[in-house]
Amino acid sequence: MRIKVFAKVAGVGSPVIFLPGMGWTAESVWPFRLLQDRYTVHALDLPGLGRSAPLPHAANWYDVAFWVKSYCDSQGFGAVRLIGHSTGGVVALAFADQYPERVHQLVLLDAGYQKIPRFPTGVSKPLRYFTPVLSVMTQTGATSWAARVATRAVARDMSPAGLEQAFLTFVHEQHIPITPSLRIAFYTAMQEVVVTPGGLAFLLAIYRSKPVQAFCRLKPPTLLVVPESMMNRRPLTAIDELGLPILLYEVSGGHYVHFAHPEIVGVVRDFFDHWA
Repeated sequence: MRIKVFAKVAGVGSPVIFLPGMGWTAESVWPFRLLQDRYTVHALDLPGLGRSAPLPHAANWYDVAFWVKSYCDSQGFGAVRLIGHSTGGVVALAFADQYPERVHQLVLLDAGYQKIPRFPTGVSKPLRYFTPVLSVMTQTGATSWAARVATRAVARDMSPAGLEQAFLTFVHEQHIPITPSLRIAFYTAMQEVVVTPGGLAFLLAIYRSKPVQAFCRLKPPTLLVVPESMMNRRPLTAIDELGLPILLYEVSGGHYVHFAHPEIVGVVRDFFDHWA
C-alpha cells in the first residue's frame, strides 16, 4: 500500500514521527520543535484527514499499523521513535503492536490506555450519538452517504470571525495558553480537515479498535503522559503488575497535555536520551 502522506519535516538526526489527534494536522507538532536540534521530526496528517490521501479501502487495526510502516519504508527508516496524541496515539500504538521491532521508543500523549466509548466524548455533538450508526454504514459499503451525514452534523462557521470565536472557545474550555503557534495549528486544522469518506472510514476503524488490549502487550519502551485525574484507572494501576515497559508522567489539566504543558518536550527528550 503506497499512498500520498503529507509530512512536515524538520531537524537533524534520527527520525521521530509525530501523529496528531483527531481533527488536527501536522502543524500541531509545534511544542516538539525543540527536538529538532537532535532529531528529524516528521509530523504527518492522518490518512484522509487533512492533506494525506485516504486509505484505499475500509480500514482495520492492521491497515492502520501498515499505513505507518508504509511511510517508514518509503523514507528508508529502520526503527523509529513515535509521538502520538489522542487518535494519533492510537495509530502509533497500532504500529508498535504490529511492528514492535520497528519502534525504538514510543510516546503516548493521553492515548491508548482507555477503551473507545460507544459514544466518543471527543467527537462533537450531535455526531457522537451517530457514531455507532456511521460505523455500521461504513462496514456495509455506505461510506459516502455516512460522510454526508457526518458533514452536516459538524458544519461550522468558516468566516474569519467564526474561526476566531471557535479558537477562543477552544482555549477557554481547555484552559490552554494562547500562542501564535497554537492559533496557526487550530486555524490550519479547521481549514484543512474536512469529512471525507476515506477519512471517516479511517476514524471508524479506530473507533472499532481495542487499544487497551494492545496497550497491555506493549513491548517497546513507552512514555505515557496522562492527566492526573486519570491516574487511578486500569490498566494504569496495573502497569507494574503486567510488567509493561511504560513510564508514566502525570500532568494537571485535560486532554491536550502537550498544548497545556509545552515543557513536556524536555521530558520527552530525557526519555529518548536515557530510557531505552
